[in-house]
Amino acid sequence: MQFKDKATTNRTFTKDGYLVVPASLSRLGVFDYHNSELGKGETGVKKIARTEKSLFSDSTLHSFENAPLTLGHPKEEVNATNWKALAVGTMRNVRRENDHLVGEAWIYDADAIKQVQEHGVAELSCGYQCELIDSQEAGVDFEMSPMVGNHIAIVANGRCGNSCKLADEQKEETKMGEKRKFLDTLLGAFGIKLTDEQAKKVEEEEKVDEGKTKPDTPPKSTEKDAPQDEPKDKDKEKKTVNDADLAKQLADAQAEIQRLKDEKNNSETEAKRTALLSDAKACFADVSFADNASVRDIHQQAVISTGIFAKDELATMSDAELAGAYLTAKATAKKLADKALGTALLKDATPAQRFDFNSYNQ
Repeated sequence: MQFKDKATTNRTFTKDGYLVVPASLSRLGVFDYHNSELGKGETGVKKIARTEKSLFSDSTLHSFENAPLTLGHPKEEVNATNWKALAVGTMRNVRRENDHLVGEAWIYDADAIKQVQEHGVAELSCGYQCELIDSQEAGVDFEMSPMVGNHIAIVANGRCGNSCKLADEQKEETKMGEKRKFLDTLLGAFGIKLTDEQAKKVEEEEKVDEGKTKPDTPPKSTEKDAPQDEPKDKDKEKKTVNDADLAKQLADAQAEIQRLKDEKNNSETEAKRTALLSDAKACFADVSFADNASVRDIHQQAVISTGIFAKDELATMSDAELAGAYLTAKATAKKLADKALGTALLKDATPAQRFDFNSYNQ
């Protein structure tokens, strides 16, 4: 049975530009697994214990040592036949530290490094196999047998929670706020970055919100300080404005994301139409195709030119069926062209010289 669990990363670079990530891969504890992950139905959750034997056995440590790193979980296990296409790095120095399984992730691939650095994909997820053993512990359904590691994937979210995160070497004042991190991750996935002014504004708003969660110092009991209604109203109004501003930024970001998606889809559709038009002009030289003809129009003109279907018959076909008819028309057009070429060659051949042997010697 194959499992995939997750933990977070920290980052340094080598002189060659490789990203080295001291990583907490997994930890001891009891975790929730959906029954669909376990092959035990589509609904419900099971409590599964990860014990010292399952996480820290020699076979488990050895299996994760030099295991390949992948960008996201592949659909199949990584092996000798596909690692070159799937691996973006490797895991080194796998060992136990207290209740955690840790190691160093070395990421070699430039695209994977870009995903981590610019798009905020900053966690690790172990892909492994194990057996489930009925547990005698109260509140636990199963225990894992010693895990056998296959790969470690770079992913967005983890199962292990905050206790699996790495020590952050940044100073407290330079840490990115949660709102800023959320916006950078959301926009970065589509190649969009907050301007310095926008980023600063988001950070300032978050600091204001954090300050409101801290206990206020009791005001001095003076007559001048007595009227408090007006400042509270102003704070409330400011928070409303801040929330509305952030909501507008999110709405604008979502609109930009949708625009980029539509633009990409339109670009891909136009590229396919242009390629089809070039193919049709080359294969059906006697047919005049309009430069702005749609994919369906190109298919129809080509098929009708070969006579394999009438226009009325094509009207009831789906786009997929029409595409299949186009391929048949291409094959038919090639045979007709070959036949026409053979006939032309026969007609254009120079007549062979004839000899009259009865008068040859005269």
